[in-house]
Amino acid sequence: MTTVETSKILAGVGSLILGSIVGIILFMIGMKGLSEHYKDDRVYNGLVTGGILLIISWILFFVGVSTLLILIGIPIIIAAFIFAIASAKYIRNCFNALAERSGENLFRTAGSLIWIGAILSILIVGFLLIWVGFIIAAIGFFTLKVAPTSTGNYSAPPYGYNAPPPPYGYTQSPQAPQQSPTSAGNSKANFCPNCGASVAPDGTFCANCGKQI
Repeated sequence: MTTVETSKILAGVGSLILGSIVGIILFMIGMKGLSEHYKDDRVYNGLVTGGILLIISWILFFVGVSTLLILIGIPIIIAAFIFAIASAKYIRNCFNALAERSGENLFRTAGSLIWIGAILSILIVGFLLIWVGFIIAAIGFFTLKVAPTSTGNYSAPPYGYNAPPPPYGYTQSPQAPQQSPTSAGNSKANFCPNCGASVAPDGTFCANCGKQI
């Protein structure tokens, strides 16, 4: 199994169990491998920032919920909501970059659902959209088709397989039309044996001196 295939599986499994620490670790490792495969830092770097913001959001949320004083708890929960939206934006950007590099549009759909879900996370439907988004992302990872590396064995016509191309600047010169011996012989002018003037090939009398040829 290649490295990119392993990365696909790790990211897919991590997406399915992203609510756990193990899921987060698997997801990050998988996305890191895909980022290196596609040579695009956008696929992974934003996840680090998004993950940090998400952790801050969780901490603020639990602090706000556990706070007995309502006047203090509500602002903390609002701050957690803002951090969650910022985190989802970074995750969406990573999925968009992966969709651009891989050609798999399921990642773009997943990123949009996670982004909308974060905005609606104040309602239950928001968490449902986030969950559906990561399910779609997992499907995208498992069905991702990685284009094989070109081996250079293909050779386009007209040279054929393994045939070297002509040297640079070479052009095949057109073949000159060949004259038949008969036509070549007929093109030569005859000369009068008496005065030396040229006469037609089929002539019998010289037009200059009038002698018979």
